[in-house]
Amino acid sequence: MPVPDHETRKPDVEFDFGHEPGAPRRARRALRPLLDPDGDPIAPAVESVASELVSNVVQHTVDGGTVRAWDPKPDLPFHLEVSDDDPTIPDQREAGADESGGRGLSIVDELSDAWGIEGRPDGKTIWADFNRPR
Repeated sequence: MPVPDHETRKPDVEFDFGHEPGAPRRARRALRPLLDPDGDPIAPAVESVASELVSNVVQHTVDGGTVRAWDPKPDLPFHLEVSDDDPTIPDQREAGADESGGRGLSIVDELSDAWGIEGRPDGKTIWADFNRPR
């Protein structure tokens, strides 16, 4: 089994974002060169998940974060990471819960093929993988 691309090389996209409302739009825009919106079946899911994760950082942390993406098409999954400096691990709430908000990780779970949270002493990284159909 090949070693995941994100463990062996620099990301194809990497940028820092601040605590600003336009950060999710900037994330989608930064990822578009890696995704053909007309012909890449994972493009809508990648953009939605990136937007959701960046929105969560803007809403729930004091500082901004970092987006990284690797696209080793077509052999390995598209790998997306959003990192921030808040070590708090978010809860995954069920869609349809009575509370407003808090369903972002359910969206990530629904749209990605695999995802996870890696806690660090100085924050966390939420990652998601997207497989292109063969």
